[in-house]
Amino acid sequence: MMLEPDLFKRGMRRLASGVSIITTVDAGERHGMVATSVCSVSAEPPTLLVCVNRSATSHAAIRRAGFFCVNLLAEQDDQLARRFSTPVGRDQRFDDRQWTTLTTSAPALVGSLASFDSEVVEAVDVQSHTVFIGRVKAIELWQSEFVPLVYHDGRFDTLRGPGQSKSEPA
Repeated sequence: MMLEPDLFKRGMRRLASGVSIITTVDAGERHGMVATSVCSVSAEPPTLLVCVNRSATSHAAIRRAGFFCVNLLAEQDDQLARRFSTPVGRDQRFDDRQWTTLTTSAPALVGSLASFDSEVVEAVDVQSHTVFIGRVKAIELWQSEFVPLVYHDGRFDTLRGPGQSKSEPA
């Protein structure tokens, strides 16, 4: 029995996920995209993975560069997440925020919850996506107190209590 892709998407929207911006640099040009499919693989050595759709413009850039930085977003980053999730204004994605580098030349977002600068150690193609496995080379914890930005049911939201939620359609 073949499952309907729409049913799968609707079901997965019920899984709340942290929101990250994955960045890299290819041929001197910065690239970035919003991702919710990020998870740890191992603490020793520190390794994580990101799943990137092969149709995303950042996909080829990450593959060529061989490195990426995962920037975990906080509640105040919802507008930045929207900017990185649409092709409109792609050339302005890195404007009006402070970016730096850690070990690789991938942009690290100053003021994000954390940045994980990683070197690709393996890339596995699975259906429409590539799972990039990255060995973490540097970590920066930018904030000591924070409320993470999450994605749930098609919306950027926070983990605040009922009645305190900050939510707008994505």
